[in-house]
Amino acid sequence: MLRNRRFATALFSLFFMTGLDGVAVAGDPDYESIAENVVNQSVGIQPGEVVIITGGQTEIELMESLQVAVAKAGGQPIVRLNLPRANKRVIMETPMEHLERTPTAGLLQARMADAFINVASVQDPKLFADVPEERLAATRQAGAVLSDALRNVRFRSVSLGQTGGIPTEAYAASQGADYETMVNMFWKAIGVAPDRLAEAGRNVVGLLRPGARLHLTSAAGSDLSFAIDQLQPRINAGRSGDVLSVTGPSSVWLPAGEAYACVKSDSASGTLVVPRTTYRGMDIENLELKFENGRIASLSAGTHEEALRKYFDSSSPESQNLSVIDVGLNPHSQPLEGSHYYSWEMGGMVTLQVGNNSWAGGNNNADAGLSFHVAGTTLTIDGKKVVGNGELSSDYRVPSR
Repeated sequence: MLRNRRFATALFSLFFMTGLDGVAVAGDPDYESIAENVVNQSVGIQPGEVVIITGGQTEIELMESLQVAVAKAGGQPIVRLNLPRANKRVIMETPMEHLERTPTAGLLQARMADAFINVASVQDPKLFADVPEERLAATRQAGAVLSDALRNVRFRSVSLGQTGGIPTEAYAASQGADYETMVNMFWKAIGVAPDRLAEAGRNVVGLLRPGARLHLTSAAGSDLSFAIDQLQPRINAGRSGDVLSVTGPSSVWLPAGEAYACVKSDSASGTLVVPRTTYRGMDIENLELKFENGRIASLSAGTHEEALRKYFDSSSPESQNLSVIDVGLNPHSQPLEGSHYYSWEMGGMVTLQVGNNSWAGGNNNADAGLSFHVAGTTLTIDGKKVVGNGELSSDYRVPSR
């Protein structure tokens, strides 16, 4: 999936995602149990804390359970409704001079709240496909000031739903996946215990030390080398307490299961090939990015190449720097046969991001960024194979119960 899940969410909604333990894996989800886990384990709400809960019209039942769980924990819940079609109308119909204003309301919310909980789903995958890039660029550039300011505001955040959010029939169809299979896998992946994910994550981040050299190859033609920055690598095991920072957000995502680190900004060299992904609901086929001195030197794609070029042309130069490496760890989340549905947490999935990496604790302050899920790759770190042909090496898998 070619998108910048974390950067876009941080700028415009101020919400992020995480992992749970002991949730039902089939049939109708038990929202009461899910809410209790999110509130008490993933984000750890304390008495008196202000908690902003957000979600769409189809998530109201889950939001109700979250509101009650926050109140039972002694928190003060504030519920916000996200309206995607109205969001699109705002971007399409608002005069440009207003779109270019810094969204200070978001910063005020971040200063007011101790924690954010977001639940999300994609009801219309192509909703934003026809929005002119210059309008989206105006909102990105206006939000860049907010992104920088958030580094000095401390809060915790958790979101339910990685790539594509909580599965919907429309999103599953857009990815060529069976909906029932996808949704059952989603809830099963949420049920993996945080301690098990953290153990596997520690084995991977132990290799992601400053200066470590990484080499990524694939049968599709990827051959890319880069180095890790001086910043601390992180683990998303589903608990915000595992990633507490002095300032800025401490964020986790659900389903959990990732080890990630920032990339040295001038280190990437070689070729990244992504056979298929999507951008704003548009299918991108045979995407090829060539990197030199850390940045994208050339770009080509079999479909919708011009849309990607417009995106980068309207963004700050740092948006083309390779900035994050992410390794998926969750044993119950895997690519589905016959589908091009990929997500961050999938065991053996390698995700690379260019552009803003503030969500990962990085220093790339670009006003934009994109992430690329790359299935079937082989990844070595200082010569040690961590992923081979899309599968985690045995030393880095989540241990059995």
